[in-house]
Amino acid sequence: MKIKRGDQMKVAIYGAGSLGTILGAYIQKGGVDVDLITRNQEHVNALNKNGAHIVGTVDFVQKVSAMRPDEMKDKYDLIILATKQMENNKTIPKLLNYLKDDGVITTIQNGMPELNIIDLIGEDKVIGCVVEWGATRKEAGVSELTSKEDSMSFEIGRIDGQITEKVKEVASVLELMCPVVISENFVGSRFSKILINSAFSGMSTALGATFGEVAENEKSRIALQGIIKEAIDISKEANIKIPEVQGMD
Repeated sequence: MKIKRGDQMKVAIYGAGSLGTILGAYIQKGGVDVDLITRNQEHVNALNKNGAHIVGTVDFVQKVSAMRPDEMKDKYDLIILATKQMENNKTIPKLLNYLKDDGVITTIQNGMPELNIIDLIGEDKVIGCVVEWGATRKEAGVSELTSKEDSMSFEIGRIDGQITEKVKEVASVLELMCPVVISENFVGSRFSKILINSAFSGMSTALGATFGEVAENEKSRIALQGIIKEAIDISKEANIKIPEVQGMD
């Protein structure tokens, strides 16, 4: 399913930091208008004046529309949530004022934020998304894509596993950036990302090393395996089936 220019969803990215800025640039580049929303006034000014400059494994500038949260006026079919989870209880009720009656929120946050958001606004308005590419903020208006374009993907779905027309519509927006997998086992997909993040992200931060360096060192690799085993044990107790990650079990 592809969005037609005459039948576009109205899209916003709330929390347009490094990840949101890059995603917004690709969506706009693909022909769908998107509002990038961030509290960072310097970032807003740079985006509106110079466009979103995406560097790293690519290098392009895309004209975009950016604003602060207090400047929001329209109602959206899709709000992509890219803020930190700890603010969800405050943020989500406010975003309802800018969501159409049949609109949805798609969270690209880490962890498993869908359960909390469902409690706040109901299951039919929540679609989760696992982001399988990386980004870093360089400066106002400039974000670095740290993954190669041919290795990027999204995995989206509902907690109940239903593949609705709304899920397909969201997929058609995200496909403007990279391939999208619609999952009937989205909880498992989320958990596989949690497993990787809990092992590699924490260890690499604590040691000041890259993921590759952590995996190559024997002592840190043993610690990684212990963390991964604990995550797998928890998934088994919770009857969560962890799918393959990039083709590997």
